Amino acid sequence: MPKDYADVDYASLTTGDRNPIKRHLQKLRLQHSLRALKNVQKNFNGAILDFGAGNGELCKQISLRLPHCTIVCYEPSAKLRRQAVENTQNFPNITVIGNLKDSPVATFDFIFCLEVFEHLPDQPMESALSNLRSLLKKEGKLIIGVPNELYLPALLKGSLRLMRRYGEVDARPLNILKAFVGQPPQTREIVAFDGLPYILRHMGFDYRTFRKKILNHFQIKRSYGSPLPFLPIGLNFEVYFICQHKAE
Repeated sequence: MPKDYADVDYASLTTGDRNPIKRHLQKLRLQHSLRALKNVQKNFNGAILDFGAGNGELCKQISLRLPHCTIVCYEPSAKLRRQAVENTQNFPNITVIGNLKDSPVATFDFIFCLEVFEHLPDQPMESALSNLRSLLKKEGKLIIGVPNELYLPALLKGSLRLMRRYGEVDARPLNILKAFVGQPPQTREIVAFDGLPYILRHMGFDYRTFRKKILNHFQIKRSYGSPLPFLPIGLNFEVYFICQHKAE
């Protein structure tokens, strides 16, 4: 298996995947993340950050809802950043950037971070959470989305992966069974993605452990799942955490 995945086309792995079920679930993932904006007025002119934006598709959806706000599309991968620039070129309120070093503290009213943390090794994960805490306004909201790789969703996802790439770490029957009973494999391979340390496969990511890491930096105001938010999180494919600064 190649060790550098910088040539990946982001859309082909998400909203443009060849599997129609996965395409639909990816679109629902974006829709459900935007529930945090449902009470925001259309004339809102604040600042929104998409942290680890991929090809910028979420930024486009936000712009369509809130055309007067300022949207920063942050993507550290140069390859994905070029895709984001192309994908958002007709949206003047979206700016695509490759670093946040010049962003003042307490800049953003809303920060979205979807499908990012499951790919980060421990130290980059802690650095990202600390950075997000610095960038979020005092009364702002942080929306984090991660996959549920445990229990029944792990079994269903694993069954699909068995058909697509049998033998890889997330497509081995024993690993799938471990995740199904809530004890996923602990070792996760780190590869190079456009020169950045990256965990390619979701297998082994545990949203329960990650939740504890969030609580070291934020308070979690609400959590829910996707594609069926009215069901318990453990029965959903995705998990969302709506976070704010800890009360002083």
